[in-house]
Amino acid sequence: MPGVRIFGCYDPRHDRDLLARLVRDSRSPDSPFEVVAWSGEHDRTADWEGDLRSALDGVDEVVVICGEHADTSVEMCAELRVVQERVKPYFLLYGRRGVTCTKPISARTADTFFSWIWEILKAQIGVTARAPRPSAARTA
Repeated sequence: MPGVRIFGCYDPRHDRDLLARLVRDSRSPDSPFEVVAWSGEHDRTADWEGDLRSALDGVDEVVVICGEHADTSVEMCAELRVVQERVKPYFLLYGRRGVTCTKPISARTADTFFSWIWEILKAQIGVTARAPRPSAARTA
């Protein structure tokens, strides 16, 4: 049975190593997930939002990997807003130990960090993927 398909949302200017760690974790023999898409630097002239929506259609859940600069990452802020609009399940992962990690400014007040400990990561992916989700808001 295939694992939960994950989109890795991260700050592409500062935290490529954190995405690489998530991908390595996904290759563990007991991993319940696979990373199938991830953030990138957005070209203002390209249809990055359309590309993101297409990528999100192919995943079950989003892991928002937060580092020291998540609160100033334009990409993370924009991506998380689209994730929220699409009503995709997501959670925030505290990316680095020993430093202060921040939330993207589009994170909700109720969004909390989860520690990047293998057992917690695996459990959270299972919980988030199975949680009931509200319907997307309809606009006229």
